Amino acid sequence: MAGEYSYVKLRETDFVAEATRKSMRGNRGYDTKPELRLRSALWAAGLRGYRKNVRKLPGKPDVVYGRAKLAIFVHGCFWHQCPHCARNRVPKANAAYWAAKFLANAERDARNVAALEAKGYRVHVVWECRLKDTLKVVEEIAALLGRTPAHLL
Repeated sequence: MAGEYSYVKLRETDFVAEATRKSMRGNRGYDTKPELRLRSALWAAGLRGYRKNVRKLPGKPDVVYGRAKLAIFVHGCFWHQCPHCARNRVPKANAAYWAAKFLANAERDARNVAALEAKGYRVHVVWECRLKDTLKVVEEIAALLGRTPAHLL
């Protein structure tokens, strides 16, 4: 029937602890520490000429090299469920809510990648945990751009 909505209650309680609420409100959508770390490393390596958080592109990629048609996303291990580390655990409290949240994030990421690829962009995902070795990540991006990072010259 038109106008009817099916409502699924994903939270076991309607109560959210004040500490949790403050923590969740503190999560940024852009200029996160991993993004800043990557951009700083790219700049230091001489891989300049990128734009950040391009709103006209699907998913607002964190770093975009327009001429090279390369879009880079910096994914947080918790929010995007990193396959490489242990920070991808689903919280025990309100597990149904978190499972649905992570599934929606994965579906959105897949849609954004497909839309970018349809526009002719190559998409590279940098996981937060991989930024421990920023030189390796910078070398990967330099290879995608067909350039040599400054530290290798």
